[in-house]
Amino acid sequence: MTMINKQKVITGRISIDSYRQAHSQLYSEGWHKSLPESHTPLLNKLMAELKEQGFNKLDEFFAQSEELNALEINLKDRWY
Repeated sequence: MTMINKQKVITGRISIDSYRQAHSQLYSEGWHKSLPESHTPLLNKLMAELKEQGFNKLDEFFAQSEELNALEINLKDRWY
C-alpha cells in the first residue's frame, strides 16, 4: 500500500474539480475549431497543480485518491 498524504490528495481533488468545471464551461457552447487550443491550457494547468502536490501522472493521483476513498469509508482492509 502506498503512503498517502491526505492533504495533497485533497488539494489534488480541488484541482480536478476546477478542471472539470472549466472543461464543462469550455464545451458548453458546443464544439468549435479553436476548442483543442483552448483545452490545452486547462490540461497544462491541471498537470502543473498536480505536480506541485507530488503527482507526476494522473494515474498516480487517481490511485492515491482511490486509496484515500477506501480509508475514508473504512474499507482499507477489505479494499486491498
